[in-house]
Amino acid sequence: MTSQFYETLENITAGTTLKDPNQALNGNLALHTGENPTQVVANRQTLADTLQVDADQFVFANQTHSKKAYQVKADDRGRGSQSTEDAVDDVDALYTYETDIVLGVFTADCVPVLFYDDDSGLIGAIHSGWKGTVQDIVSWTFAQIKGQDPDLFMGKMKAILGPSIAQDSFEVDKDVADQFTALGYADDFIQWDVRRGKYLINNQATVAEQLKRVGFLPENIQLSDQDTLKMTDGFSYRLDKTPGRHFNFITRKG
Repeated sequence: MTSQFYETLENITAGTTLKDPNQALNGNLALHTGENPTQVVANRQTLADTLQVDADQFVFANQTHSKKAYQVKADDRGRGSQSTEDAVDDVDALYTYETDIVLGVFTADCVPVLFYDDDSGLIGAIHSGWKGTVQDIVSWTFAQIKGQDPDLFMGKMKAILGPSIAQDSFEVDKDVADQFTALGYADDFIQWDVRRGKYLINNQATVAEQLKRVGFLPENIQLSDQDTLKMTDGFSYRLDKTPGRHFNFITRKG
């Protein structure tokens, strides 16, 4: 399984699987897109082998472009690893304080956020497509986390934004641009392109701003310069309605 890995703490592994024509199904790990489920599960096992974990240490969600988050506990291990039927349903963010669990979100243009905190042991993953961004799934996720742990110190929290569609590639009409404008702080991330007659949205920059607003320090937010619509090893639903997905994962060893 072809993946890129991010620089993190020694006991944390975080990365993104990539499109690879030499892999079965181009390396797709998503069961919900209709590709051969047996091969998808085999691809998941390949990633598990790479990470030196068991497949039942994965926890997957049935993503719905919501603003909902779920705290993964020890007895959630293995949910969604073999089938969507027992995946965590109708959420787009997963987080945990448990060790030896692999969390992640699927993307194919949307912004993936992987986050972790050394002091508390918190790790998590957020799927923020434009629908999640205009609902501010970031603030909803951390409101839930802070509600459970009011003393959590955000100043040391780290975030990694994985590959996503870049502003120049993300053309939208006024109805979508208006929803970004309604956030009240995204005007700098919206451009009108006269030639194309479209608005261009920087979804990643908007998500980064949302992270800052919940307490992340700018220096603790790692941005991506990879445009999924243009990168050769990227999955882009906007480009070709691909059934393939990047899996953006994070795990902490016990």
